[in-house]
Amino acid sequence: MSWYEFLLFFHIAMAVVWVGGAAMLQFVALRAMRASDPMRLVALGQDVEWIGNRVLVPSAALAVLSGVLLVIDSDVWGFGDDWIVIGIILFAITFLAGALFFGPESGRLGKLAAAEGPSPAVLGKLKRLLALTRADLMLLFLIIFDMSVKPSWGDAWLWIAVLVFAALAALLVRNGLNARLAAAPSEA
Repeated sequence: MSWYEFLLFFHIAMAVVWVGGAAMLQFVALRAMRASDPMRLVALGQDVEWIGNRVLVPSAALAVLSGVLLVIDSDVWGFGDDWIVIGIILFAITFLAGALFFGPESGRLGKLAAAEGPSPAVLGKLKRLLALTRADLMLLFLIIFDMSVKPSWGDAWLWIAVLVFAALAALLVRNGLNARLAAAPSEA
């Protein structure tokens, strides 16, 4: 096995942990949102913060680092290639969304949930946060598309994929925002 092959394996493995973990959290969130116990949703919010900081962020960082090392080691790919630039831009968007919104909002929500329990305010903010993470998940799938297809800026498939993933993101966010949550104890 060459160094490049090891890096490629590691890059793909970290992407699987990162994107697969984010996707799995959405399925767990759907079950928690339908549970009759609103504390399950509050606990999920706390678990998402823990998993995000200890699994998703490190696996994302390792996927990007190994991707950079792959480009450095390659005689074929370069940092000026369109698909690599597109991937870097998409990663920057999802990274900034996590660092500037999802991470801090998860922390604030955890503190609010500890203070108030499953209040309507906590459940509403959690529902909004989970809905918005669905858009971020669509960005992650767009990164996978980019890494797999390796499009150029002029490639029609790139723009079709962007439109499809944007439409899916809008639909998933809208459905998430309109989802009916378990009733808080004061509403039961």
